[in-house]
Amino acid sequence: MVKLSIKLNKHSRILLLVGWLLGILLPMHAFRRFSSTYRAAFDFVFHTHVSHVLMHTFLYAVLAYLLCSQLGSPSRSRGRTALFVIAIVAVVAVLQESIQMAAGHIRFGFDEIFDVLVDLNGGMLSAMGWLWISGNKAKTE
Repeated sequence: MVKLSIKLNKHSRILLLVGWLLGILLPMHAFRRFSSTYRAAFDFVFHTHVSHVLMHTFLYAVLAYLLCSQLGSPSRSRGRTALFVIAIVAVVAVLQESIQMAAGHIRFGFDEIFDVLVDLNGGMLSAMGWLWISGNKAKTE
């Protein structure tokens, strides 16, 4: 089994987190009209409903992991950290859908609720994984 370990300093982790947040919040769909190459890549990634769901799950799972890694510390309760991270994920998901609706002149509906629920699913899966991994690390240390 290959173990991949990448160590980032605190500033690099913060920059990665801010960059990831900006990538999520920018209305990426709106940029399709400016470049045929971007449009083709975007459409390839979000072509089917399944790929759309998987991408949203991935984006918010990584966000939750980055937040847990940044906010988690030995002095804080891991459970409270995970709940706080899930709350942040919920706020970001609603904000992202709001920006997307405003940028695309889209009305609020089932698709937006579904996307937020998928985003929360990704965030919760990642936060639960972080709880499990950090709990196992604490037991072995």
